[in-house]
Amino acid sequence: MPDELSTEMVKQAFEPVSDLVKRIAGPLADEIGGYLGAIARPYRVTREVKAMQKTKQMLKEAGIAPQAVPPRLLVPILEGASIEDDEDLHSRWAALLANACASPNSVHPSFIEILRQLAPDDAHLLDRLYDSCKSKRTRKVGPWVDTISYAEKERRIKEGENPEDSFQNLIRLALIQADYEMDERGTSVKLVGPHAIVPPAKLKSYYELSDFAVKFVKACRAPKTIDASTDGCA
Repeated sequence: MPDELSTEMVKQAFEPVSDLVKRIAGPLADEIGGYLGAIARPYRVTREVKAMQKTKQMLKEAGIAPQAVPPRLLVPILEGASIEDDEDLHSRWAALLANACASPNSVHPSFIEILRQLAPDDAHLLDRLYDSCKSKRTRKVGPWVDTISYAEKERRIKEGENPEDSFQNLIRLALIQADYEMDERGTSVKLVGPHAIVPPAKLKSYYELSDFAVKFVKACRAPKTIDASTDGCA
């Protein structure tokens, strides 16, 4: 097909980041050009190269020497970046790769599928919730992030702002979990997951940012130097 790229053209496209490719691709280094040439279109290659340029810059700013990234992480991350047209989400793919380069164990394979299933509004809400939890030193969250009046909520909805759908998607992805507290005898119980069975007792409920969400958000942000790796939202 006329829009297909030859192996040589792909290698030329990747020339600006060829040093990074050699460092992180490991056993795939000799094959990655042919692999991408077989499946790529100009748009996808452009987005992959741009993601790797972002990754390279992130690692440089953090002063981190890239390690080899396992193919089971490297290939799907590049594929995800290649079809992402939202610039903010595209940068998250680059950050995911950068963190995999810094420490492969910091990027769980499921992070890739979670990132695929986030719309821009979902990712933006998750960031706001994470930052709010970090500043307030709590894990309790709600779709509107900060407490607002009913009138203010109605006004924002009329203006087109409604984070409820994004909040529900974050629950579906187990990034947010429901917690229930029994009023009787001060008993506390945590029920995780959208299909948890609620006991037949009077409950107090709230939502909480999950431990997994904290790890996911960190993996989708540019890596920090070792001295600056803690951020108070452990």
